[in-house]
Amino acid sequence: MKCTICDKTAYPAETVSYEKQPYHVECFKCSECAKKITPASAAKFEDNIFCTQCFSKGGYSQKQRNVKWEAKESSSNALASKFGGGGTPCTICAKTVYPAETLSFDKRVYHIACFTCTTCSKKMTSSDAAAFEEQVYCRKCFQEGGFTQKQRNVKWEAKGSSGSAVASKFGGGGVSCEICSKTVYPAEMLSYEKKAYHQECFKCTTCTKKITASDAAAYDNDIYCRKCFAAGGFTQKQRNVKWVAKEGTGSATASKFGGGGTKCHVCDKTVYAAETVSYEKKPFHASCFKCCECDKKVTPSGCGMFEDKLYCTQCFAKGGYAKKQVATHKTSSEPKQYDNRFAKFGGGGNKCVVCTKTVYPAEQLSFEKNIFHIACFKCSHEGCSKGGKPITVNDAQYTKDGDVLTVYCNKCFGELGLNRA
Repeated sequence: MKCTICDKTAYPAETVSYEKQPYHVECFKCSECAKKITPASAAKFEDNIFCTQCFSKGGYSQKQRNVKWEAKESSSNALASKFGGGGTPCTICAKTVYPAETLSFDKRVYHIACFTCTTCSKKMTSSDAAAFEEQVYCRKCFQEGGFTQKQRNVKWEAKGSSGSAVASKFGGGGVSCEICSKTVYPAEMLSYEKKAYHQECFKCTTCTKKITASDAAAYDNDIYCRKCFAAGGFTQKQRNVKWVAKEGTGSATASKFGGGGTKCHVCDKTVYAAETVSYEKKPFHASCFKCCECDKKVTPSGCGMFEDKLYCTQCFAKGGYAKKQVATHKTSSEPKQYDNRFAKFGGGGNKCVVCTKTVYPAEQLSFEKNIFHIACFKCSHEGCSKGGKPITVNDAQYTKDGDVLTVYCNKCFGELGLNRA
């Protein structure tokens, strides 16, 4: 390769490349001040190399703009040059736009210096601009000029080759607000339940207060704020809705409220996602999730289940359901089917003697050759001062009736006189 400046051979170790041409590192310097430069700090005009200071001082940027690009004999139009011109005109002044001074907005090209507000002539950035009828405005002038409303009133007409209105650069093209039926543009759109709304139109049907999507609830195609939704009893009305199967299906279709056939394990009515409590892979209404004996509301961590009935921890211990669970587990005539796929998690057969659920290593506690969940290892005395909280192995005593183990804390074990039995 020959150096572009001295025309001598340039070897790779001493070569710098600029504008697809090779130069010696020593030869690559400014044509005016002779200062050595790098490709990142260089600029070129009419085959001469300049540092950025000399390029700016000599007005070569303006000279580049005034160059008239002529077509080559073999071409019908001017070819794009290495400067990035080649016929791309600014939308405002129609002069060539070079890459270093280009600003793109709405698929159109502008000089940075030309991109000013049509009304107040203030320089703008693409993020601070808005357009109407091929004119650009700053946000303030766009709002004061009422162009938002004018955009809404534009009637989109189909092109001759199309049977439907063509979406414009403003994002219209047939997306209508669910409330006012006028076109919704992206900058003013709010989406809720897969429907489009103007932000101005999205307000509570009852109190007419403006709301956000996260603060909204819907019933029968009407939008409400959370307060009016609760005051109007729409939660209960949702529960009482009877879902009718469509003609083409044999079962009721799940609605946007999350119903569609999921029934509460207690009352057998539809359970919606916002009111569901899940326990033992069964869904419950929060209001139905209570002890079947004392009728006290419980939480998933503070209850037990025997033969599909829920009990609070006190009633569960009082009724001896822990022992009954163990007895049922021991006398079951059906062979156990362990799934070895879950062996790597430590499950697949290790069951808690209290709740009979699988115990994984991270939550396992072993006591007297019996396996417990750490959370299930509690004192069995209902009047225990620990209030049903888990105890440690060091704080535990037990009594045994056959194969059935009953656990107590040290304090209750002594107070009940079981240490003397």
